[in-house]
Amino acid sequence: MTSRVYPDHDTADVAIGDILGIGEDPANREIQTHADGPKGTVPFTAEFLIEEPSGNHFGMTQNAGMGWNPSELMRKQFIILSTVGGIKDEDGSPIALGLHTGHFELRDMVTDAAEELKKLKSVPFAAFCSDPCDGRTQGTTGMLDSLPYRNDAAQVFRRIARSLPTGARSFGGCFL
Repeated sequence: MTSRVYPDHDTADVAIGDILGIGEDPANREIQTHADGPKGTVPFTAEFLIEEPSGNHFGMTQNAGMGWNPSELMRKQFIILSTVGGIKDEDGSPIALGLHTGHFELRDMVTDAAEELKKLKSVPFAAFCSDPCDGRTQGTTGMLDSLPYRNDAAQVFRRIARSLPTGARSFGGCFL
């Protein structure tokens, strides 16, 4: 790997085998494929099964499968949409950087909003469509994508919001 910006970097050579763990202990690649599901019963009624779209049936089973208490599945649903990017450790240190500093703070805001909605006895969802950094792309061909991206992201967010047809309301995180 060669950096044309920082030729004297100290980054170790990275091969695809290093990322995929080729040559490592096979036990490191063992994947748990079965586990106990959440306790309880999905609250299907005859009326619900007849009157509601099949996607709502499927969605309820997905929600329970992700660990939501089945007895709470009929609560109002809200979706929080955000441009979150990057990954940080529990202590706040970066694991993977976002394209701008707002990415990390948005994750905290989405978490706080979801926790509050849960306290209010609703079912919060969160979905993300990350965004570029205008300043980072200045002077490069990437700056030609910055404003058109806003329109693309708006379309993606509309489609994500429609993907939760049982959602009572959508909340959006801002572009920073």
